[in-house]
Amino acid sequence: MGAMLRTREEEITYGFLETVLDPDQSVLEFGPGTGNYTVPLARRCARMVTVEVSETMQEHLRGRLAEEGLENVETRLGRLEDRVDPAERFDGVLAMGPLHYVRDLEEGLAALRAALKPGGWTIITVPLTTPEGWLHALNELVARRRVYLRSPEETVQVAKTAGLEVTGTGKSGTGRRGLTFVVRARRA
Repeated sequence: MGAMLRTREEEITYGFLETVLDPDQSVLEFGPGTGNYTVPLARRCARMVTVEVSETMQEHLRGRLAEEGLENVETRLGRLEDRVDPAERFDGVLAMGPLHYVRDLEEGLAALRAALKPGGWTIITVPLTTPEGWLHALNELVARRRVYLRSPEETVQVAKTAGLEVTGTGKSGTGRRGLTFVVRARRA
């Protein structure tokens, strides 16, 4: 089941990346985990910076990057809410999961926007207010993590309020209503 969910999300995400990612770009990724997106993106861009909250995951990612021979990735310990240095801007920002745990979506999206160069792109996921989303939220509560579910309409409106122009959306999940909402946007 998890593999099927990930496959659909990857199809949408890589489809979006085809329209925005260039080899000379710098990319910031919040919540890279084991590097599912990090490794393929690092091969297709000039520079990446990852920000991971878990030291264990960060160490795993560093090992994986070393095994892959990828030297254009800088790993940092931190959270989305910590924001990056205001003088540092990126062509693109990827956040595939961290916004699931952010109570104030506008604040989270504002942090993403702040890290973008003018006209820069972002691709994010948020969990949906659907039966699959509620099941995901309950599962995460068992692990003592609170998930904040959103509707597609709310997500698009909050993105606009945060200064992002939504340029594409998609849903991934096992049913037609979906589990996660994948959003591609540009800094307005």
